[in-house]
Amino acid sequence: MFINHQYHRNYANIPMNVFAIVNVVTMQRRRCYTNIPMDEFRNINALMVQLGTSCSFDSPGLARNEPTPGKHSQGDSTL
Repeated sequence: MFINHQYHRNYANIPMNVFAIVNVVTMQRRRCYTNIPMDEFRNINALMVQLGTSCSFDSPGLARNEPTPGKHSQGDSTL
C-alpha cells in the first residue's frame, strides 16, 4: 500500500490546515479500512501529488532571483 510522507514540506500559498486534514485522513486510513472504497485512496493520493507539485514561488510568474518589477538590482548596467 502506498503511503506518502511528502506532505511535511512547506509550500507557498497552502494553509497549514490543509496539511492537518491530509494528515488526519492518512492516519485514519491506516487504522480502519472497512467503509472506505479504494477510489477514496486514489483521490487522496492524487491530492497529495498535486500538493507536492504545487507552485514553489510566492508569486506566479516571478522567480525568486528576479528583481521586483520597477526596481533594479545593484550593478544593473541596462539603464
